Amino acid sequence: MSLAKQINEKLDEIIALKNEIGQIRKDLPAGAKLKNMETGDEMTREDAVACAEGVLDMVKTDLTKITNSGQNVQNIFDNPYYINDTLQDRAINAQNAEKN
Repeated sequence: MSLAKQINEKLDEIIALKNEIGQIRKDLPAGAKLKNMETGDEMTREDAVACAEGVLDMVKTDLTKITNSGQNVQNIFDNPYYINDTLQDRAINAQNAEKN
């Protein structure tokens, strides 16, 4: 897998996690009780947000490792001959339509 594709996947994960955290904060009142689907334990909304933020930090750490703290990505996304991948655009649009 190319470096650009790995970076884009990590950035997509970051966006998804931030959206999920925002959705949790929006939909649930403070102090709401949730059930962890994996363990069956009860947790509060704040615990769920903290857990998601922990995962977000891990993804950011992975991104830092992949890019060697930004040293590996100089001039990687400024290719003047880049052609947009329309098949990938269609797949992303289909995924977004399914979510909404």
